[in-house]
Amino acid sequence: MTEADAALAAVAEAGDVAEVELVRVHLPLREVHRAGHGELGVRDLVLVRVTLDDGSVGWGECSALTHPTYSSEYTAGALALLRHEVVPWLLGGADRPVVGHPMAASAVVAAHVDALLRRTETSLVERLGSLHGRPRPAVATTAVVSRHDDTDELLGSVDERLRSGASMVKLKVTPHPDDMANLGAVRATWPDLALAVDGNGTLDHRSVAYLDGLDLVYVEQPAPADDLLGSARMAERLSCPVALDESATSVAALEVAMTVGAATVFNVKPSRLGGPYAAAAAARHVFDAGGGVFVGGMLESGVGRAAALALASLPVFAIPSDLGPSHRYFENDVTRPLEVDGEGRMIVPRGPGIGLVPDPALLAAVTVERSVHQR
Repeated sequence: MTEADAALAAVAEAGDVAEVELVRVHLPLREVHRAGHGELGVRDLVLVRVTLDDGSVGWGECSALTHPTYSSEYTAGALALLRHEVVPWLLGGADRPVVGHPMAASAVVAAHVDALLRRTETSLVERLGSLHGRPRPAVATTAVVSRHDDTDELLGSVDERLRSGASMVKLKVTPHPDDMANLGAVRATWPDLALAVDGNGTLDHRSVAYLDGLDLVYVEQPAPADDLLGSARMAERLSCPVALDESATSVAALEVAMTVGAATVFNVKPSRLGGPYAAAAAARHVFDAGGGVFVGGMLESGVGRAAALALASLPVFAIPSDLGPSHRYFENDVTRPLEVDGEGRMIVPRGPGIGLVPDPALLAAVTVERSVHQR
C-alpha cells in the first residue's frame, strides 16, 4: 500500500465527510506546453470540495493530465473513479477500498486536510512547519520552459523568465537534435545560469553524453518511470545529479531509486504522494538519507499550487521549486492570483487551510462538469 492509498483509507475511516462536490474545469494556458510526453493547450482538471459533518469545507485538486501520457491517470478516468468508487466509499455507500490512483486519492486527502485545518483557523503552512521546521514566507523558483522549435523564441522565453526573478531555468527536452542544439544555445547565452533539463523519460545515452558537458544542476527523469536501472546507468555517465519525477511514486520507490543509484534528487509532488503531510514526510526521508528534494509543478490551478507552495516553504527543500506565478500559466485562474515578491520568489499563502479558495465567478466561467454527492 502506497502513502496515497493509506492517506485515502484514513479519510474514509474518519467517517466525517458529509458531502463531496466534483468540479471539472478547463483552464486555457497562455501558451502551449510542450514536453516529452506531448503538448497541452488547456488544463483539464478536477477540483474536489469536501464538506465535513460540522460544515467545515476544504478544497483539493486532481492534477492528472487530459491523456495518460505523463502517468496512467488521466482527467476523465480520475473523475469517473472519484464519482463511482472513491466518493461512495467516503460517504459510507461502499465498503471496498480504492488503491492505485494516487492523484485522485491525493485530491481527496488534500481537500480533507484543508477542511480540518479551516475548522481550527490553522494554516497548512503553520501545521507543516510545526512538524518539519520553520517555513519560509516566500519560495525561490525554477522557471520551467517548454520545448520550442525556434531558437530565438526559446531564448526570448528564458530571458523573460530571468527578468521576472527566476533563480533557475529548467528546459523540457527530448533527444531530438533541435532540442539539444537549443539547449546548447541557452548555455552559450547564459554561461553562469543555474540550468537543469527534464527529459520526461525520453532521453538516450547519446543525448545524456551531450548533456554532461553543459554544467547542469540536474537531469530530471532521463529514463522511463519504471526503468530505474536505466536511470542508474545514465547517472554513472553524468557528473551532475539525476533527479526523478515520474518514478517518485512512494517512499518505497524513493528508497529503491537511491539504493540502485538511479537518483540522488527527487521531485516531490503532494498531488501524487498522498497529500501534503505524506509528501512532507517523504521529503524528510530523502533529506535524512542525504538526498535533495524540490517541489515540482503540474500546471496546477491556484488550489493545487497553494498546497504545493506550503510544502515548498519547508527548510528541507533547498532546491528551487517549479511553482511559478499564476499569470505565467493562465489569463484567469480559479483563485486569486499567486504572485512573486520583489525578488522573484513565490509568496506562500498564509490564511486558514491552503490559504485561499476558488472565486465563485472565476470557477463558474471555466466549469464544464459538476456533481454533488451527499451521505
